[in-house]
Amino acid sequence: MKPTTREDSDRARPLRIPSHVLADIVAHAVAEAPRECCGLLVGAGDSIDESVRTPNIEPGLTRFLVDPAAQVALLKRLRGTRREILGAYHSHPQSEPVPSPSDIAENFSNDFLCIIVSLLEPQRPITRAFRIRSGQVEELEIVRMVATSSSG
Repeated sequence: MKPTTREDSDRARPLRIPSHVLADIVAHAVAEAPRECCGLLVGAGDSIDESVRTPNIEPGLTRFLVDPAAQVALLKRLRGTRREILGAYHSHPQSEPVPSPSDIAENFSNDFLCIIVSLLEPQRPITRAFRIRSGQVEELEIVRMVATSSSG
């Protein structure tokens, strides 16, 4: 029997994201259109608990580049916590929510998550999640977590 690797266990787990985080990512995409928006995804393990909007410093409408200063500031804020930057999100205002050739070529880590929001149909944005490993794109299931209030 083959031992389970981190890659194997990641494939089996869906990505858990609160509905309000997904809503903020979509709102950011809509606000920045027709330019691509971008931001960072924060959490632990297979759970994203925060999206952090960052400036897109790439000129033009069809590419994105997270501002390195925003990434460094976020890394400093997360120091001493169990949370980390798990990935990035961006929008495709005029195309499908799948990684473009440049998204694949510029991926720098096999563990970095990629969430893409398509605004092809602005009234019906589509959000999908991926992991890009050695040039291979793997779609991840998104499980939308709904906040529950507790009384005690």
